[in-house]
Amino acid sequence: MNGYCHAGRLEDAQELLKKICSQGLSPNLATYRTLLANLCNRDYLDKALALFEAMKSNKLKPDVPMYNFIIAGLFEAGRVNEAREMFSTLSEGDCLKPTTRTYNIVINGLCRQGLVDDAYNLFRTMEGVTCPPNCKSYNVIIHGFLQHKGPFEAGDLIQEMLSKGFTADTTTMSLLMDLTSKNQLNHPVVRKLLGDSGMACEEVRPKGLSAERNITPEAC
Repeated sequence: MNGYCHAGRLEDAQELLKKICSQGLSPNLATYRTLLANLCNRDYLDKALALFEAMKSNKLKPDVPMYNFIIAGLFEAGRVNEAREMFSTLSEGDCLKPTTRTYNIVINGLCRQGLVDDAYNLFRTMEGVTCPPNCKSYNVIIHGFLQHKGPFEAGDLIQEMLSKGFTADTTTMSLLMDLTSKNQLNHPVVRKLLGDSGMACEEVRPKGLSAERNITPEAC
């Protein structure tokens, strides 16, 4: 299964899964997770959704990483309402709950669709559901503010991020430096950030807001 997926031979991977099931064997969650992730990352979203539903029909419960794959894929395809519905299903479940990574994916997706106010409101709920925002969370929402609201609106978030010991990732720093070089930004908090030589967060993603798209099973 891994070999077919890594080679991009997803039709062969799906046929292998069918063959395994036809022989009365039960693929484990790791097998489904690998195929589901690759279907989502390679734009076979409808097939991924069908596989997701088939799992549930076979009384296999998808885990949180699987929900993450589907939600990220739906946002990438512009199917925002479906992505939000999937997130709500996970949030309201009895057994599984969204992780910080899940929240980051949704915040990222909302920002990319220009729904920054919705993204910010969700960001502010994270503490209350025992999923405190991490470095990635702050960078995603700050990037969304910088793109859709303006640099000064992002100032308070930048100050808050720094006060919690986080700092900007590559994309946020690049965008701030670009704004500063064009004299579009002259804010003391930003000057402090640009001059900060502290450790960067662990989740540096040069592609910024699209970073949550390609999620590997191992990363979840």
